Amino acid sequence: MPPSPQQSASSAAVPAAPLVQRRPQRSTVRHGQASCADYGCTRSECRQAARRARRQRNQDRLRGLPGRVPPHAAARWAVRLREQGMSAQDIADRAGLSVTLVRRLLRTPGQRQGARDIARTTADAILGIPLSARRKPIAPGLTGSAEASRLLADLARAGWPAAALAVRLGVNARTVAEVREKRPRLHLDLALRIRRLHRDLIGLDPVSQGIRPADAARVRAAAARSAAGV
Repeated sequence: MPPSPQQSASSAAVPAAPLVQRRPQRSTVRHGQASCADYGCTRSECRQAARRARRQRNQDRLRGLPGRVPPHAAARWAVRLREQGMSAQDIADRAGLSVTLVRRLLRTPGQRQGARDIARTTADAILGIPLSARRKPIAPGLTGSAEASRLLADLARAGWPAAALAVRLGVNARTVAEVREKRPRLHLDLALRIRRLHRDLIGLDPVSQGIRPADAARVRAAAARSAAGV
């Protein structure tokens, strides 16, 4: 039986629900990335990033360039950036990418057959990161994290936030948190910088150095809970 005019009007008045992809629970996509808009985020910076990425893909298509390329060149450059002292999170922040994607690139062997292609925009973002002017590391190689973890925890108990320490160390705040939580190994150069930073800051009041009292109190409380195993 055909629908009545009232039913037709009623169904036409109800718009179809927008198709929104469900963000994975462990997603590390952040606001300001094109893929954040793909998950349905309506923030202006995410939508603008999606438009820029779409415009770049269209330009590449008009120039006859493939949308996806082999990952090896970007993987080699990411490895070189890591050797120069950047963590995966540092690279992801500079490139505006997911840290999960960067870590997968860092695990991509030289020319392994069957490695998944990546978006050209992703490769360009990685390859566009310049090498830091600070390098080579004063002390190349890796070392255990036990001492660095203890020193960072000591600074946390004194009220120094990870973000403030990260600025002084020239790394990402997540790198500081990972080392403090006993990442198994870290670059020896970073371990030595942490040792020097602890020596310089441990006798200072964070508030007197520009840290907000509320932030210092929050860090001390979190450090106390961590030490108590809460």
